[in-house]
Amino acid sequence: MKAIIFIAHGSKKDKSNNEFKALVENISKNVKTYELKKAAFLELASPSIEETALEFIKKGAKDISFYPFFLNSGKHVLIDLPEIIDGLKKEYKDINFTLLEHFGKSKRIEEIILSDIE
Repeated sequence: MKAIIFIAHGSKKDKSNNEFKALVENISKNVKTYELKKAAFLELASPSIEETALEFIKKGAKDISFYPFFLNSGKHVLIDLPEIIDGLKKEYKDINFTLLEHFGKSKRIEEIILSDIE
């Protein structure tokens, strides 16, 4: 079973966290590649990345992808997320974990911005 975890930074403000959860719920309605889909947070909010991965493993996921909803390749994208996923790989050796490119690497962002301002 394949799963995907959409990752946001997390905020002290529930409104911000709920906006991300709603976005993921809407996206998930159209995702066909993964059976399990959920939002998780790096910090300041729950569920955490590790909690969500464990939930999916308990449900039978053998392949878990992580999609970072980050615009730039800062410390969280380059260091924190790889460290979390490396920790999961060491603990759950029979599960395939894949860190996908962060949102900011998408070429379509330029199209969205142009569409919004033109």
